Amino acid sequence: MTVSPLENQIQEAIPKLFEIARNLTGNKISENCKFILTEIKDNNESFHEQRKLNKKLSDKKFPVTLTELMPTLNKLYDSFYDINLHIYRATKNMTVIDFRYYPKSSLDQDYQEKVLHKTPMFHCKVSMPPWLTDKKERFDINWEHYEGLNKLRLCRLMLKLKIKSG
Repeated sequence: MTVSPLENQIQEAIPKLFEIARNLTGNKISENCKFILTEIKDNNESFHEQRKLNKKLSDKKFPVTLTELMPTLNKLYDSFYDINLHIYRATKNMTVIDFRYYPKSSLDQDYQEKVLHKTPMFHCKVSMPPWLTDKKERFDINWEHYEGLNKLRLCRLMLKLKIKSG
């Protein structure tokens, strides 16, 4: 069985993604990976609204192994403009990586023609909580899954800002 260039690229990127996550968070991140697939879509929502919508959609997805995901990725590969590996959820037993892609079909027609035969950009990303004021402060990699706590922390940050400016 041959390994596709995309699969090699993913296999090489996973340790880099884990290194970024371990440097930023205090979580134990398992090397046992499963994946979900998400198309990045253009919309007029704010970043925070997009994040909430993506989380709701991703919560309904069933994580699969990279081997199970590769046939789909290989079929879609020529349509990828941008690829982002993002840790969706991490526990000490399993890490779910969201394979997010932005399709070339979402680009305007002129630019789409320019990048039609180019290989996709590839990024590893870890979402930072909006209340994090000190970028050196470690945070919980699963912060996006704690809605009530997130609202409380954002309110606390807003109060701090009001007091400082007030």
